[in-house]
Amino acid sequence: MITTKRATPLLAPALAVVPQQEESMNGIIYLVGLVVVVMFVLSFLGLR
Repeated sequence: MITTKRATPLLAPALAVVPQQEESMNGIIYLVGLVVVVMFVLSFLGLR
């Protein structure tokens, strides 16, 4: 991904508008990923 100095000020206000919603979404994505990894490990150990 190519980043420029012009892109950062344009994205900053949009991210500052809903920091709580973004943090919540990041937490949900993290939990879903963690559950997927745990289920994969359990299924892998169950197959052995």
